[in-house]
Amino acid sequence: MPVPEREALIVPNRRLLTDDVFDRLSGDIIRGRLEPGQRVHDVALAGELGLSRATVRTAILRLTHIGLVESVPNLYTRVAPLSLRYYLEADDTARALYLMAVRYGTPLLTDPQIAGMQAWVASLAGRDEVDTESIFTGAATAGLFQPFVDSLDNAPLERTLARLRPHLLRVLGQFGHLVPREVTNPALNDAIACAAQHDVEGTVAAFHRYYDEGMAVFHERLAREPAFVHG
Repeated sequence: MPVPEREALIVPNRRLLTDDVFDRLSGDIIRGRLEPGQRVHDVALAGELGLSRATVRTAILRLTHIGLVESVPNLYTRVAPLSLRYYLEADDTARALYLMAVRYGTPLLTDPQIAGMQAWVASLAGRDEVDTESIFTGAATAGLFQPFVDSLDNAPLERTLARLRPHLLRVLGQFGHLVPREVTNPALNDAIACAAQHDVEGTVAAFHRYYDEGMAVFHERLAREPAFVHG
């Protein structure tokens, strides 16, 4: 399986080799550089990356565990298809967890966290389209949602969201042009304005509007995309 051409991996020590391979492959899948259904061959990858087969296989197993890669022993290992059902289920779970974090985390937000979120929503105003690069890198999530999660210091919550996040970023990044910014941006602006005042109910209501009005339209548009496997 050809790996998209980029600079060679530079790793500080052996302990991080698997993490670096995992990050590189997951990033390529999320961005669509590795396409749905594309075969993943550990031997070829190991040779192209200049790493041991065991290191690459461990990274691929991690990708399989989170659902970005699917494998049938002795048959194939390949990039998982874009499944609308899988994405919507992941989004429903993430929505419930984020809204819980918003409700209980808003009173705990620090001034630096609020300032960071305000900077993010301010940056949305000057854009004509969704910044997919910030979605792919996770920077948008970190800027707008993660402060609520961080304020709770809840390791199980963070681990659950970390498993869901690659699937959300994969779809949001590749299909960000379908997001109705005229709905989502005002809702996010209102949410962060309320959060800055530690207004729990106002923040929760604004995020509900983001999901119920903005993301609902996004999901309707996704359902018409031929790239998705339905069911």
